[in-house]
Amino acid sequence: MKITFGQMRAMGVGGVLVYCHCGHHVALDADCWVDEVRLSDIEPQFVCQGCGSRGADVRPDFDRGNPKLAIIGAKDATH
Repeated sequence: MKITFGQMRAMGVGGVLVYCHCGHHVALDADCWVDEVRLSDIEPQFVCQGCGSRGADVRPDFDRGNPKLAIIGAKDATH
């Protein structure tokens, strides 16, 4: 079971990592989703710009803010 955006924010995490099954990935700010939404609820909404596949794995971006560890992405890159 995935957590809600509210639970994620309570842990001090403000972004998500979105992974396509083909290997493409992007980091996004989580500001546009309300606290009650589960991360798993938004997974079917993403379409990969690399392979065209619909659906993705969405995970909290615990490394956001650490340039050595964070994935650099552009907002709206996968949806």
